[in-house]
Formats: sequence, C-alpha cells, structure tokens
Amino acid sequence: MKRVAMIAVLAVAGLAASAQSPTEVKNLNAARAYLAQSDAVYPYVDSAPAFPGGTDKWTAYVLASPVLTEALAKAKEQNMPAGVYQVMVRFTVAANGSVADVKTVGKAYGYGLEEAAIRLVKESGKWTPANIEGENSKGTLQLPIRFAVIR
Repeated sequence: MKRVAMIAVLAVAGLAASAQSPTEVKNLNAARAYLAQSDAVYPYVDSAPAFPGGTDKWTAYVLASPVLTEALAKAKEQNMPAGVYQVMVRFTVAANGSVADVKTVGKAYGYGLEEAAIRLVKESGKWTPANIEGENSKGTLQLPIRFAVIR
C-alpha cells in the first residue's frame, strides 16, 4: 500500500512539474526587455545592491561620518528625549552604482534625524548594483539608521 501511494505521489509531482512553453518563454523575455529599458525596478534580483566591502565597510563609513555626530548634537540642543531612534531609509541603486530616490519611510522623529539619515546615504558614494542574470541592474534597498541620544 505504501508503495502504491509513493508511486501516486511521484506521478502527480511529475504532472505538476512541466517545462515552460515557447509562449511563456517569449512573454517572460518580453517582460524582461521592458523592465530593462524602463524606470521600473525588477521585482526580484539574483543579488541585491550592496555597499562596496559589505556590512563591515558600511559600519566603518557610518561611524566615521560626521553626519550622524552633527545630527545627534543638534538633537541634544533641541532637548530630544534620551533613547535609541531608528530611521528607515529607502533608496534606489542604479545600474551604474549611483544612489537615487533617497527618502525615509515609517515613523518620523523630527529633530533633524530624517534629514541626517538621507544625507548619510546620499554622501555614501557608489554602491555595488543589483545583479540580474549576470547584468548590473537597478535595485531598491531599505536600511535602518540608528541614533542613540544619551543624556
């Protein structure tokens, strides 16, 4: 009985798995061509955009940048309550690695934190672009920028 059930499962799995038809391949290629020549961002990527050198280099850049230090000093001057604040920044990395469409999303705290997070990303230089099927492509990232206000 187990053997019959296993054969039935394999037969159903074999029917469910089928190759793409020529029409499906043609439609897929047409969609890829459209996305490649438009301002649209691919809904999937083989590798996402990244800061050159990875997370360690990004952390070093953030810690060395005067942008956050200046923003924290201004926030303290404005009597921002002590705490840890996370500003989410969404931006696009073009196929040539340039950063564009930088904006904050989610909760706004004020005190200049959103502006500082945007400036930090805009001044970060060229990024490694997304890769789709072996070609550089536009991709979108969303990064948290954390501010610690200590009194």
